[in-house]
Amino acid sequence: MNNNPDDMDARYIAMIENNVNVSKTSDLKEFFILVAGIIVLSIFVFMCADFIAGVWIDNMPDKTQIKIENIMSYGAEDFQLSAPSNQFASQLEFLNRQKLEIITFDRKLQGKSKFDIKVYPSKDLNAFVVPNGTIFFTAGMLGEIKDEQMLTFVLAHEMAHYAHRDHLKGSGRQIIAGVILSLLTSGQNNSLTKLVENVSNFNTLTYSKKQEKNADLFANSVIIKLYGNNNAAVKFMQLIDEKQNIPQYMHYFSTHPAPSERIYLLKHNR
Repeated sequence: MNNNPDDMDARYIAMIENNVNVSKTSDLKEFFILVAGIIVLSIFVFMCADFIAGVWIDNMPDKTQIKIENIMSYGAEDFQLSAPSNQFASQLEFLNRQKLEIITFDRKLQGKSKFDIKVYPSKDLNAFVVPNGTIFFTAGMLGEIKDEQMLTFVLAHEMAHYAHRDHLKGSGRQIIAGVILSLLTSGQNNSLTKLVENVSNFNTLTYSKKQEKNADLFANSVIIKLYGNNNAAVKFMQLIDEKQNIPQYMHYFSTHPAPSERIYLLKHNR
């Protein structure tokens, strides 16, 4: 009988290595594989949600669209500025004329919203459209921007969001992805759930940036048709870049692309 300690150690090591209950990979490696798998799966889920929501919303009847938009826009009238109506009268009159021109450029804008234009009480340079098509310009925007071509670009950008049904698509994809991800993470620990939420948030920001770029391109085509060039669009974005003065890395956490990206896009689509 061989009682050599070295041989016995070798046999025990072999037994441990061949034991199915003993992992052959490190816990750290398994953790990274799991994390990578969850990230890939989450991205795939959102790609599916984007596709499903896009097809569903694009093929939604106009009557259904209008009903949903009115529900989503409940209370939006309360945003209106209570300042004297003549403060921005000339700009509002111009914008109301321009919206009628813009409507003729896209069938998706026709026969739906009235595209009421209102003033929102904020000093920020901003404009936004609510789901029913009502467009708000901030007091800060109208106070700063007097150039009619710039205002036309901003107006067309907001109308593009309506034409593309961006509000509905954004809500639809969130609902679809939320249901799928809740099923996938059901019963999982908090760390995995948090990871999925972070991937979800990043994907939502990426999706929003894509919508903004598409709206820029729509507005860009509008002012080129109306004025023969897009110089005002570029100047407007340069002004926004100057006013914001935000570090470049902060735009990774924003719903909008960096002004420099948007300027590049406009300059290469003249």
